[in-house]
Amino acid sequence: MKLNLLTLHESDLAALPDGVYIRRLTHPITEMFMALLPAVEINGSSKIAVVLGPQGEAEAFDNVLGVTAVFIEDFDFAHFLAQDRTAQNQQLLELLRECLMDIANRKGPNLQAVQAINAAADAVVQSQFQLTLPIKKLGKRSKDRKSRVEVFRRLDSEVGEAWYCEVTRAGQSTPQKLWMSDVPGFIDRRDYFKTAEISGNSYIAKSRLGWVVFETPLA
Repeated sequence: MKLNLLTLHESDLAALPDGVYIRRLTHPITEMFMALLPAVEINGSSKIAVVLGPQGEAEAFDNVLGVTAVFIEDFDFAHFLAQDRTAQNQQLLELLRECLMDIANRKGPNLQAVQAINAAADAVVQSQFQLTLPIKKLGKRSKDRKSRVEVFRRLDSEVGEAWYCEVTRAGQSTPQKLWMSDVPGFIDRRDYFKTAEISGNSYIAKSRLGWVVFETPLA
């Protein structure tokens, strides 16, 4: 199976200051990495979790039912939190790179996976840990072609994961930028913003379950 879900987060036993959640720092990094990773089989798992901190009674998996979970029990949280955000991003990305290459090579050299992992990690660095992804399937034009909506998924340290649209209405040359989700956000919202349509004079986005999750007038 190809890898399609990657997480990097603290263990249940990790000792962290109140209000500090490593997952919030790692979410934009893992999502950027996955967006830039070519379709590749790492070790046959569709989901890989890298967990920081004591393992305790939690289980580690090596491609069990398509899931791999590894623990980095000696991760130094105090040193990590003492760094600025740029250094934290670099440390987390390199940790991710090393863990994935180790998983890929467990049963022998896996050059294709290693090349893909390095390419994705290098691309994240080159992007300066900022990525804006156009979501073309959610872009729409009005029937008279005078109004249009373009949707984007933004990943970076400031907003985490945030979705926005640029609305160009009839008679306007400059689009209006509207946030569609909470800012900052730390959730993968690709199923939340699943489909879109223009109904009457409004642009509407719906979730995978068909609920209206965003609406804006076009007139």
